[in-house]
Amino acid sequence: MLIDYAAITHQGKVRKNNEDAYLVSAMDGEEPRVNGLSRAPKLCQAGLLAAVADGMGGAAAGEVASREGLACIAVYLFGHWGRYPAADATEDALFRAILGAAEEASDAVLRYSDTDRRIRGMGSTLTATVIWNGHLYLCQVGDSRAYLYRRAQLSQLTVDQTLVNEMISSGFITPEQAKTHPQRSMITQALGCPQPVKAALGRVALRRGDRLLICSDGLHGEVSDDQILAILDKGYSPRRSLELLLEAALDHGGRDNITALLLHLDDPAFPLPHADEGIQVIAPNLKAMEEHSRGVFARIGRIFSSQP
Repeated sequence: MLIDYAAITHQGKVRKNNEDAYLVSAMDGEEPRVNGLSRAPKLCQAGLLAAVADGMGGAAAGEVASREGLACIAVYLFGHWGRYPAADATEDALFRAILGAAEEASDAVLRYSDTDRRIRGMGSTLTATVIWNGHLYLCQVGDSRAYLYRRAQLSQLTVDQTLVNEMISSGFITPEQAKTHPQRSMITQALGCPQPVKAALGRVALRRGDRLLICSDGLHGEVSDDQILAILDKGYSPRRSLELLLEAALDHGGRDNITALLLHLDDPAFPLPHADEGIQVIAPNLKAMEEHSRGVFARIGRIFSSQP
């Protein structure tokens, strides 16, 4: 799989520390390098994990939450997906592994915060993607985002889990009013919450030439989609495109930490896009996944109960 990618992170102009984190990791069992990229990235049959997390909690708490959350995601996905033979891999199993990874990461952040009163209440967003078998698998918690650029068009793949989005859905405010709403940054889901996390999942068919952008709200909150599109249209390398996006975010105020990953998906194994082909995010059937899991556990229970 031929993928060229780069990452960038910046404290911004206002914040005293950087609570964002990013991760790109082949799910091959090697220790994940949070906020670090390998010079010679390896891709394995189990796929490539790319994720961004935006920590919350102030001082060092947000940094801990974002880093611990991403590390937990990578370890869980290898243990419940990457280490199994590719011949036995199924899409449902990957979705279950991704959902389980988000839930485990949320629990891990919560457990970690309970060990130290100074970081109690910390949390993190999560936008994680797995590239496998010609598709992109998405996991969304909070308001970091994933975009896909294809044939000079930019599509937002994720939906922000925020209070203002719920208010828009309920008809209380309009999308235009949401842009300046005082609670526009209040998220409704986060890793580390005491309540069970509700991650949104999706799948997108990939095409040769696609550009995948994953970023924290420090970028998409300062730089409009039209500006992002204009920069990606220039056709620069992933690193140069990210530098221009960072400059734009800082020019618009840089009021938050700014983090982004950009992946160029130019592998010949990906089919070329059709002229009239749109980008569609397909959500999995979670009910069927739950029923499958219950069936597996029931069969295991019968096996155990039949033992002497």
